[in-house]
Amino acid sequence: MKFKRLLAAGLASMMAVGLLAGCGSGGDTGSNSQQGSSNAGGGDSQDNGSSASADNGEIADIKWILIGNGQPDNYDSWISKVNEYTNEKIGVNLSVEVISWSDWDKRRNVIISTNEPYDIIFGNGNNYVSDINLGAYADITDLIEANMPELNEMMPEDCWKGVTVKDRIYGVPTYKDSAISNYAIWDKELVDEYSLDIESLTDITSLTEVFEKLKADKNDYPFYCKNDGIYYIFDNYDQIGAGTQVLGVRYDDQEAKVCYTLEQPDIMEALQTIYEWNQKGLVNPDAATLTEGRVYNMWRVGQGWPSAAHTAWGPQMGKDVVVAKVGDSILSNETVRGSINMISVNSQYPEKCLQLLNLVNTDTKLRDMFYYGEEGVDFEYTEDGKAHKLNNDWEIPGYAQACYFTVTQQDTDEYGQWDEIKELNESAVPSVMLGFTFDTTTVLDKLANCSEIWLRYKSEMLTGVKDPAEFVPQIKSELDAAGFQEIIDEAQRQVDEFMANKQ
Repeated sequence: MKFKRLLAAGLASMMAVGLLAGCGSGGDTGSNSQQGSSNAGGGDSQDNGSSASADNGEIADIKWILIGNGQPDNYDSWISKVNEYTNEKIGVNLSVEVISWSDWDKRRNVIISTNEPYDIIFGNGNNYVSDINLGAYADITDLIEANMPELNEMMPEDCWKGVTVKDRIYGVPTYKDSAISNYAIWDKELVDEYSLDIESLTDITSLTEVFEKLKADKNDYPFYCKNDGIYYIFDNYDQIGAGTQVLGVRYDDQEAKVCYTLEQPDIMEALQTIYEWNQKGLVNPDAATLTEGRVYNMWRVGQGWPSAAHTAWGPQMGKDVVVAKVGDSILSNETVRGSINMISVNSQYPEKCLQLLNLVNTDTKLRDMFYYGEEGVDFEYTEDGKAHKLNNDWEIPGYAQACYFTVTQQDTDEYGQWDEIKELNESAVPSVMLGFTFDTTTVLDKLANCSEIWLRYKSEMLTGVKDPAEFVPQIKSELDAAGFQEIIDEAQRQVDEFMANKQ
């Protein structure tokens, strides 16, 4: 099994610790209270009373908290059909709370900080490690193989690495577009009019001459953006869990050097190019203060897959578009952690929670019920076995729930987008830092201060208002005064240790 290979090294070192801990400790050495709590309700508890009773016929009541547009109008009838299925399959009676996008951050924080009862909760990399450090989630490392055999077989080993923290796993990643793939999106009408070879225009420095021509002829801004500007240039740098664009390790740097990213040749070249564009009037003048973009763009970069040109990007813009891939597809902790489901450390039924997540990820009937809604109300199956949506009312986004690759294809899809996404995942280049998470405990205050410094400059730098030749050194000076070098030194120490153990 893939999971056995992933855990082999970690288990070897843990056995020695276990021998020293003694039989009477219940698995808690006292050095990590969170791990001790999770073992009490997790890895060593497959025969405890609550789980055993559920496996012996009792229906386990499980609450799953998800993000979306709020509770579906037909929630009661939908969940009753879901529970008919899950009761029979795995002995689970499910309730789902769907928190609205606007309330998510505040409500999620309250749930975690007050230990409000739940069993499974959606999350992402923004809070995953900090919540683990709070002791919020069960350690599921030793429960995966027994309770999620089908998902474990389906899930690439690198996705499990992406949610591993200190050799332990606290969340089930959603196997979807788990690697980041960027595409340059062009208005097809312009590409045809100017006979543009867009495959040769994927490097940012190659665009200037074309943009100048478009600006002169069309009297519009070839690069129309909001305040995040050319954000995608940082995708080549693994932020190693530090959470700031100015610190990282380039994804393909086998020496794994932690660096000030703004000084790196590729980033500096991009910043100089966007500054040149701004000076030439190729960027909308309000870009640095704009919080929402516009619908139409001559050119922009987006994360996705090729057929999104037909299924999403083009329809959203109201134009035909063509796309060209920009750089490698990259798999990193950040890309894997875009969607994770965690189990509360206080859940009575951690095994049943994993069995439910296994089922919704691998069973097409249940997967469709979550992805499309209630059969006969929100969707129906066509004679050729595809899904036909009856409305657009379903409130729970598919990316937050489970795997894409078991969803039935929609009857309006002319392109096999699930196959495209899977192919991109399989061809992705794993970051050299995959599986590493920077323990920021000793530099937390310094890191927060440095993040704030970058935020003061970020919008103007990434939209070309500031001259990088002047401001990249100035930012570095302010960062150093706030302890940036100490952060880099501590990160490098941990990275070196990780790389040494990796070999």
